[in-house]
Amino acid sequence: MRERCIFMEEKWRKELKYTVTEGESIVTARRLSSFMQRDKNLKGGREYLIRSLYFDNLYEKVLKEKLSGTAVRDKFRIRYYDFDTAFIRLEKKSKRYAVGHKYQCRLTAEEVQKIIDGNTAWMEEDERPLVRELFLKMKLELFRPSVIVDYCREPFTYAPGNVRITFDRDICSCKDIRAFFRKDAPTVPVLRDGRCIMEVKYDDFLPDVVSRTILTTKNREQAFSKFAACSLNG
Repeated sequence: MRERCIFMEEKWRKELKYTVTEGESIVTARRLSSFMQRDKNLKGGREYLIRSLYFDNLYEKVLKEKLSGTAVRDKFRIRYYDFDTAFIRLEKKSKRYAVGHKYQCRLTAEEVQKIIDGNTAWMEEDERPLVRELFLKMKLELFRPSVIVDYCREPFTYAPGNVRITFDRDICSCKDIRAFFRKDAPTVPVLRDGRCIMEVKYDDFLPDVVSRTILTTKNREQAFSKFAACSLNG
């Protein structure tokens, strides 16, 4: 039976982002692997592909809120992994100052294709609250699929502090929304010279062993957004 319920992270989590070079990412990942676990979602290897479809309106409301540093904001995206269309999620990521929160529910590939095609009437009375919320955004604020974001993610987890560290490489953008399910989607790289994004997420505290390991990259902490970078460079 297809899963249709809403999932929600139990806590608002802190999130730090760093731009690192290819060499720094390799060295830091090697150090982290000595005490952190590989993400349980890996199906062999060290990375998985993430493809996301983000929503914005004709006035680029979501993009402008991000670029202006609006402290309280939300964004919607549809996401799947390693081109596996059997598992697709609709996500709403909420940001409140320095912490973030995520709501999510499952979608089918057929439902996603309907959204891409502009067939959204079915969403109005859907049993999933998040689907209905997105419908209202599309109806009242003219939200539409705006950009595809591709990247490869190398993930690590650490139980103390519920820490998750990821390295996002080969970040690419695509403005051809209808190519969302195509492996040969016409993507454009948005980071040069092998740079990648290291993200650090945790609950109430960041353990010292983690903090010391990423110490060399802390001078480059920044509010990098893959959505914004791909929207501007697609």
